[in-house]
Amino acid sequence: MKKWYKAGLMVLIVLSLFSLIGFGATDKSKLSGNIVYAVRSWDVETEQKFVEEFNKVYPNIKVQIVSFDGDLNEYLSAQAAAKTLPDVVYGWENLNYPISQGWLYPLDEFLEKDEEIKNVEPNLLERYKFNGKTYALPTNLQFSAVMVNLDLVEQLNMDPPSYEWTVDEFREYLINATTNVYSGINHLWGFEEVMTGMFSKNLHQLAYDPIERKFKFTEGSWVRAINFQKSLKSVPGLVSDDLKNDEIRNAGGLDDYQKKFGKDADALREGKVLMGFHGTWDLSWIRTMNYMYDMYPLPQDPNIGYREALHADHAFMMSTTKYPEAAFEFLKWRSYGRDGVLTRLNIMKNKTDAAGNLTPDFIIPATNDPEVVKFFKSLDFVPEGVKFMYDNVDKAFWADFYKIVPDWSKALDEVIIPKSEEVRQGKVEAAAIAAELETRANQIIQNAWKTFDSQIVEVQKNFKPTH
Repeated sequence: MKKWYKAGLMVLIVLSLFSLIGFGATDKSKLSGNIVYAVRSWDVETEQKFVEEFNKVYPNIKVQIVSFDGDLNEYLSAQAAAKTLPDVVYGWENLNYPISQGWLYPLDEFLEKDEEIKNVEPNLLERYKFNGKTYALPTNLQFSAVMVNLDLVEQLNMDPPSYEWTVDEFREYLINATTNVYSGINHLWGFEEVMTGMFSKNLHQLAYDPIERKFKFTEGSWVRAINFQKSLKSVPGLVSDDLKNDEIRNAGGLDDYQKKFGKDADALREGKVLMGFHGTWDLSWIRTMNYMYDMYPLPQDPNIGYREALHADHAFMMSTTKYPEAAFEFLKWRSYGRDGVLTRLNIMKNKTDAAGNLTPDFIIPATNDPEVVKFFKSLDFVPEGVKFMYDNVDKAFWADFYKIVPDWSKALDEVIIPKSEEVRQGKVEAAAIAAELETRANQIIQNAWKTFDSQIVEVQKNFKPTH
């Protein structure tokens, strides 16, 4: 009996230890290292508060914040030349370049042992895998969305839309709101890019297929999306910013926007436009509007079902770090880790300006951890529509391929944008040029992928863990 008791007690002790430090994890109090963390200069104040909280849990990991401005990859190039690369970096620029240079540390050895990674949507994590290795982690999410002036909805005797509104309902709201006093929406720049994903069951932004790594403009969703955008723009006065004319203004005259809303008018802010096509990244200034509003997902095709346009910033650790375990622990805190996300949300909740007024940023967590979900949904300054989109992130498509696809911006600038503008101007029909657009854009992308694939094979072959 005593032998059984002692053996059972030993098992309980071992299990308790594992529960405290986690299977494959390191005791936080013993984990140590010196970490250099690179952020943009405007983030330093907030990040410093975050680091201070991190150090309460990890007292032996010393984190030094360094700041930069301008393009992140230019900053990393300069630091690599000087042999002063940081350990952890937060940003949103294209990942292909730093990966091709061998600067990023593949994270799979850490993720395989981490229980919390299961709370990250698998499709979201998949975007950071290249040739089977994970090189970055999502930090916070954003959505392409539509801000709706609820006061104006009521004033115009309309019912508030559903979060699962259809494209026909969306069009009806815009048309009904467009009068000689009001406009339906402020602008539609880039609208067709994300609506392409709404008109397809499996394609993403601009009809891109990330599995086959090619554009599919001939599939039909892009043609529908740009024609839908074109049809809305054809309604006189529906798109308020389409009424602006810099040539007339520069000549001293009043353009149609000024004639309708006033010489120095800001129609959206003044409540004269029903909707604003924005992303949730604009919520910090949207919340300064003097009317009731909510953020809505993009309208859906009822034959396709609900989808939403997802963006994500990322963070990564550098292959040159001398303390990979410590660097990863901080990276986890900065991305999906429950304790780190709760810390960041609490900092956001209590952020104030010089006058003491609450000025919260809008950070949407990249984890569905139950405690995080509960805390996020309790924040009264987060619009209900954003909470709805957060709940449905499993139905999202990717809307920011410039971050993860080589030469995406080149294909966009040299081929897609010019040809799309020809469609909007009525010079050509979208269906007539879809095949040409697909061929030319895919030539750019596929050549870029071929080059990157050969680079990453060499990078992975030469990678040597620093621990």
